[in-house]
Amino acid sequence: MTIHKMSWCDEDHHGHFEKFSDFNEWLNSEDGEKIRDEFGLAKLTDPSKAFFAGDREAYDQAFREYRKERRHEVLCEQFFADTFPAEGDDNHWFELNQRRFDQLLGRLATKDTLPFVGAGLSVPGGFSSWEGHLWHQAETAGLEREAVKELLKEGQYESVIEQIVALRGRDVFVQDIRDEFDRNGTIPDVVFRLAELFSDTVVTTNYDRLIEQAFETGNPEPVQIITGENATDFPDAEKTTVVKLHGDIRRPGHCVLSKDQYDAAYGAGDIDLSLPIPKLLDYYFRNNSLLFLGCSLHNDRTIQVFKAIKASHHGDDLPQHFVVESCPESLEELRGRNAFLASLGLTGIWFETKRYECVEGILRLARNELAYRETQ
Repeated sequence: MTIHKMSWCDEDHHGHFEKFSDFNEWLNSEDGEKIRDEFGLAKLTDPSKAFFAGDREAYDQAFREYRKERRHEVLCEQFFADTFPAEGDDNHWFELNQRRFDQLLGRLATKDTLPFVGAGLSVPGGFSSWEGHLWHQAETAGLEREAVKELLKEGQYESVIEQIVALRGRDVFVQDIRDEFDRNGTIPDVVFRLAELFSDTVVTTNYDRLIEQAFETGNPEPVQIITGENATDFPDAEKTTVVKLHGDIRRPGHCVLSKDQYDAAYGAGDIDLSLPIPKLLDYYFRNNSLLFLGCSLHNDRTIQVFKAIKASHHGDDLPQHFVVESCPESLEELRGRNAFLASLGLTGIWFETKRYECVEGILRLARNELAYRETQ
């Protein structure tokens, strides 16, 4: 019989130290100076490690305070209190944000959550948003500005594409897509956080290669690309599967770009759930919790698919899905957007209006909270 001899590291839980990486970095930085001075850590080379090993009870107390402050900051306590003030101590939208974030953590912990990534996550990497790119193409084509602005605001991207192609031709449109998206970008922190949280499957409508870049760690062919063309391929368990619903920029001629191509991929008129892309989305929507990041989710085909799925299941139980979004500017808009998302089975988690860098903070907080849970 083999007897495992408990090491000093096991017995004192020193293996947990790395689970508190963000707190340790904070403690070693200028922001942690007050705590270091209070506990006589100022002159030590590695204050956080000494604090963890020397006074775990005090370390845990300091961590609990840090954790609470970070949750309240990232989940926008002060923003909601200032923007939508309520009577008394009730900060309704912040409390709702906290509960929904904890619901997301519960789903992440079961490892059945898939990220659904839109163009918003590529913008920090140096790429245009899809709306921004279409605006630039429309400007070059000489389309009437106010009409384009209204169409883009309503999410009518296909109508804008149709007008651009009619004026400039498909070849020019595709070349502009290639010029913008067929290059390596700078991988932003938010995409690194994505790669830390998810290593199995990522679903995206993006054409660029930022997601693949984040998973390219030196191993040969670490990523399997699935598009609408090979949607029935069996995922390789040894690789991260990146499902690029609208195609890969390395094959721009096969990307879903024009209205005719969207009609062929999703169905002309009503959504056809038997087609490869809607069928794939139907599978994920019914079998996983989806986490939407950098997606506009207005009147696009993705929303139409989810409406069709909801209608086809006649209220049957479906997994809880989440979307991280910029908070609308008015309370009326927030209530309306919240209700719209709920009607699609989507749970909204809000960040401060138009501060898109906050998405990285939410993913970082999720990573840290999951790591903390592993120490309990």
